[in-house]
Amino acid sequence: MFGGALRTVKALCLAGAALLASGIPAAALNVQPVVLDLLSSGRRSSAVVTLQNTFTTTVPVELVARPVELVDGEFRETDEESEDLMVFPATATVEPGQSQAFRVQWVGDPAPSASSHYYVSVAQLPVQLPENENAVQVLYNFKVLVSVGANGAKSALRVASAAIETDKDGRVFPVIHVSNSGDTYGYVGRGRLTVTQRDDAGAVVFRQAFAPDEIQRRMGLGLIPSGATRRLPINLDLPSAGGSIEVDIAPVEGR
Repeated sequence: MFGGALRTVKALCLAGAALLASGIPAAALNVQPVVLDLLSSGRRSSAVVTLQNTFTTTVPVELVARPVELVDGEFRETDEESEDLMVFPATATVEPGQSQAFRVQWVGDPAPSASSHYYVSVAQLPVQLPENENAVQVLYNFKVLVSVGANGAKSALRVASAAIETDKDGRVFPVIHVSNSGDTYGYVGRGRLTVTQRDDAGAVVFRQAFAPDEIQRRMGLGLIPSGATRRLPINLDLPSAGGSIEVDIAPVEGR
């Protein structure tokens, strides 16, 4: 076991549809990119994730790929390691001020009928301390979201329903359910979104269009797997809780 009195604190850094703010110091470990889009065959069936160590000490890390499932509109990591998504090297020791590249490679079905999604955890491992030394180790665990789709497959996103909701603080905002009838995944945050609210008489009381960058700031990337539907709140204040809401998604060329 480890020498001295050791307390380990795990700092979980999630990547995915939206990044979560945490109280973790900036000068530590940095993983890029945090979202990977892979194809099931060809040159884009693999990509590189880079870990930068800005600590003044050596950092050992371990990478594991696990499938994620969509449960109640949220992505949840399963317990089993993936057999279709490989990461190499699976372990590494990164010297202070240095970077290490890890290749993420799809080795599953070259022509899948549906998209697949995974978290690749980049976990810092504890190190042995000198005998009788008291210390706290903060261990970083990054989650890189990896999505895999077939070559030539297309997503087909549409807003299945839109509603006006009010939270406990009285804030009024739109919530949409987005479905994907395509044969690969798609991102709401890579399209153009228009929100229109009408009063009970049908008159427009609010209308605003959002470019992809603004959508991502307000609701994240909004990943929708093939054949799935997700509930997505939009961080947008509406003028009133009455009337009706319409939300349209239009693709942006080149995204």
